[in-house]
Amino acid sequence: VTKQFTGGETVATNCSDPTVDDESGTLTSLSTAQTKAFQTRVFTNEKTLKVSITSLCKASPLRNARMAWWYLKTEAKQALKVHTAASGLRQKLSIDADAAAAMKERRYDADEKKDNAAELKLVTRILDLVSQDDRGGMFDNDASRQNAIAIATEQVGRWNAKTALALMEAAGVADAEVQIDETSRELRHVRKYAISLRENVARCLESAEALASTFILNSEGYVQISRSRREFWAAVSVVFSGKIIPEGSGPNVPTVRTPSTRVLSSARIDVTDRGGWLGHNNSLNNSNQQRRNCGEAARQYLKKRDNQANILISRIVKLLKDYERRLEGIESFVYMHCVGIQLEKHCSRARSKALSAWEKRTDISTAINVATKKKIPKLVQELKVKLDGLPQVSHTTVLKRKEEHLASKVLKSDLHKLANRRFGRAQEVSTERVIAVMSLWAKHEESVAIEEVKALGEAVQEVELSVQSADVDAALDRHSFANRF
Repeated sequence: VTKQFTGGETVATNCSDPTVDDESGTLTSLSTAQTKAFQTRVFTNEKTLKVSITSLCKASPLRNARMAWWYLKTEAKQALKVHTAASGLRQKLSIDADAAAAMKERRYDADEKKDNAAELKLVTRILDLVSQDDRGGMFDNDASRQNAIAIATEQVGRWNAKTALALMEAAGVADAEVQIDETSRELRHVRKYAISLRENVARCLESAEALASTFILNSEGYVQISRSRREFWAAVSVVFSGKIIPEGSGPNVPTVRTPSTRVLSSARIDVTDRGGWLGHNNSLNNSNQQRRNCGEAARQYLKKRDNQANILISRIVKLLKDYERRLEGIESFVYMHCVGIQLEKHCSRARSKALSAWEKRTDISTAINVATKKKIPKLVQELKVKLDGLPQVSHTTVLKRKEEHLASKVLKSDLHKLANRRFGRAQEVSTERVIAVMSLWAKHEESVAIEEVKALGEAVQEVELSVQSADVDAALDRHSFANRF
């Protein structure tokens, strides 16, 4: 329904609505003075609303600049905190990552070579320890022996379950399972420590590889992290620019002036990207206005933020993989101890078994001699049957088993000493690897964060220079207008 106020009379156009008659009757009943007062109040409210909206729109550049200023200032504060924390961490570590790794490698290289040679000699002594009769035929023994030597040579200094089982199988140890009560408290603690450490390093390595994958565009179409940041900043720049961009068009694509844009321009309201957040476009440039380079300054900040981040991640991945390999040395401590324990236990059982069989054979032989002297043939036959059922063990065999048992104790001690030396070095090198990772990360964050602070300072300066005195006056007029009403 369109109502026109002319000469105090109300004329209703389009009476299809049934409420028109009621409203027309109400307006007709009003006096001419009341109608003029109503009309005056409507025009006054319209004028007030127009002034308020105009002031609001004129103050938009200042509000947008304030938003951008606070955002960039907050980013600068965060970057400064990162720089301070990284500097403090690097000073506490007080060692360069590359220097620490190289120093430890040089110092431990000679010791590792000596222990590698000693370890292979110990493997040969283990394989030569047990008698031929306890290890099966010649062909099977040679095959298992060669297999154990090959595995031990390949995994020198890094024993695992496969290495331990191959050695014990070649040495004739049937029971390769180590009971918990047979191990020391230290061994149980190291085993628990190694399992937990491997899980944590695996998680760190998985996270680092996931971060590294975000810096490349793979076949599955994963978006690079830098591209995601650029897309986010493009959307934020549209907000900070204050430019009216129709839906479906890009920020730098020339568009036809919309009716709303023409109305705002006629009211002397700036609808252009004066701060240069969206970049310079000749078709949209106004020669009467000086445009700033806020967008370019902000993009320089993004470049500083992503500077060599992929190189950092790749180096951290390399260090973590080397750290994971070092963990095999810690796990080797557990397996070397287990092999020593099982070997000594096996030889102890073989000695006890041989001694028991020899004592029984001696007792039965003595009983046969006594029964023979007393001429009891039936008893002699029964004792001979029992004697034949016993293993063929001589006094020489018992002495040999004793020597093997004593040698196994020495081997166990030598294995434990070697394992302890390797474990001590593995602990120190692992600590240095952690320091290397932290130093590398802290050094990168320290250098990048200070560059971010500088770039953000330049961007903040551009935002401040994009604000004109007319923007401040418009904001003050708006506040004074609001206070009047």
